[in-house]
Amino acid sequence: MAERLVSGLADENERWAGTVMDLRDLGIRLIGNCMLASAFVGYASPFNARLRQYLWKTVWSVDLKKNHIPMTDGIDPLSVLANDADIAGWMNEGLPADRVSVENASVLTSCSRWPLLVDPQQQGARWVKQRIGEDMHVIQLSTPEWLKRVVFCVQTGGQLLIEALGDEVDAVLEPVLARAVIRRGRNGPMSLKLGSDEIEYDPKFQLYLQSKLPNPHFRPEVSAQCTVINFIVTPDGLEEQILALVVKEEKPQLEEDKQGLVRKQNDFKVVLSRLEDELLSQLSDADPATILDNIALIEGLEKTKQTSRDIAVQVLEAQRTEVEINCSRELYRPVAAEGSMLFFLVNQLCMVEHMYQYSLDAFLTFFHKAMDRSAASDDIKERVERLIASARITIFRWVNRGLFEDHNNSNNNNTNNKQTTPTRNRQQ
Repeated sequence: MAERLVSGLADENERWAGTVMDLRDLGIRLIGNCMLASAFVGYASPFNARLRQYLWKTVWSVDLKKNHIPMTDGIDPLSVLANDADIAGWMNEGLPADRVSVENASVLTSCSRWPLLVDPQQQGARWVKQRIGEDMHVIQLSTPEWLKRVVFCVQTGGQLLIEALGDEVDAVLEPVLARAVIRRGRNGPMSLKLGSDEIEYDPKFQLYLQSKLPNPHFRPEVSAQCTVINFIVTPDGLEEQILALVVKEEKPQLEEDKQGLVRKQNDFKVVLSRLEDELLSQLSDADPATILDNIALIEGLEKTKQTSRDIAVQVLEAQRTEVEINCSRELYRPVAAEGSMLFFLVNQLCMVEHMYQYSLDAFLTFFHKAMDRSAASDDIKERVERLIASARITIFRWVNRGLFEDHNNSNNNNTNNKQTTPTRNRQQ
């Protein structure tokens, strides 16, 4: 028994010593990590992906090091704001899989001010609705008696989403945006003056704002009272979304395996943490005089030791599997790049005629149709080429039939009265 106890404690001591060193190092660098993450939440979210990366990687990180503020080398603010389990949960709720969307979700769940989503494609609003579920109250400022619904949510601590905001926000919402809450007495009820009435304020109240304008010009006060989050789709972001869509359609098992890996690694951490807590509890409660007779403690040590070894092996296997999955997904990257290019190419038609407006949802619907119509092939390279060709002709036909007669030259360009695919502009 003594040998088993000493052997178990020796292994645990080595692992715990490493954990203590990691935590001590993290404690020293926590100040810089938190400063970088808080700056990202407070100031980077209104900008696009390129400017965000420039700010935190080239400006803020360099400035922190220049002022000798300890921080983890190469730290990513996203890793401070969210872990893999959080990200997997958001994606299960309908969040797009690209980096910008994940950053936006981490800001939305971390900010202390009301989130204001710049969301022309409505991907952010759709995710928020699915995340909150049936408890979400959704209104627009054109909704009849919308103010009564605002009052109801403020008084009952409801979740409220105000959609389709313009450049101006109704002045009656100013006290809500500013959180101009009044407390009567030290422990008295909280109230808020809304219009001419003073109403009770529930601290659980949560407000979300959304604008469909691609480039809104809010008043400085609104930008100061809210955290503006840029959900506008970018070419790189849309490429990642379409890649996930294509792989899910073509190789559904790959996406399931990828999500399964994330869940499995999170389960490993949970199991190991639970075993450690149980072991530490048994050690603290054990009587030194009878510790050799504590069979449960010794067996717990051996179980934790074996579980740690199993988890280490499974983590290495999961990492190898993840590399293989990512390599398989990359085979469909040309299709995703083509889809992203086509969407932004079509969106530029509004420069020719402002009536030519195309939503992302409609585009993805026809992209799905293109995938369904393309001829099957066991050879992935040939299948990718067919998917690209099908996407081009399907999107062309969809756009072409909505063009004004002055802009539609397909009949003049094709004597056989057949629609042909447009020449791809390599400069787009």
